[in-house]
Amino acid sequence: MKQQAHSRIERGTSCWLAGQCAKPNAYLYDADIAADLRRRFAHSRRFSDASLWLTVQRRFVYVEGCIRSRRAAAGMEAFIKRTPNVQLVVANLIVGVGKPNYPAMPAQ
Repeated sequence: MKQQAHSRIERGTSCWLAGQCAKPNAYLYDADIAADLRRRFAHSRRFSDASLWLTVQRRFVYVEGCIRSRRAAAGMEAFIKRTPNVQLVVANLIVGVGKPNYPAMPAQ
């Protein structure tokens, strides 16, 4: 935690002091970003055949799961990037079906 403290504090503070951000802490954006994404996904059928989960942290959005095609994956990233205040999208997606490229809980 101490190792990460400087970069975590520095990112939001530097942006705010430079006048590039409205809020002094990058974490203060997360609830609004998540709510906006929830609303946008609810009103769009574009990715209804995908199985995804998103994590919002410090204006970064991590999207993981399965999606139908590479084109749909690129569209997913663009869709998320258009959300206000999102600084970065990190996609960890499987195209089609297969073994996840991330740790998964074993089936019981």
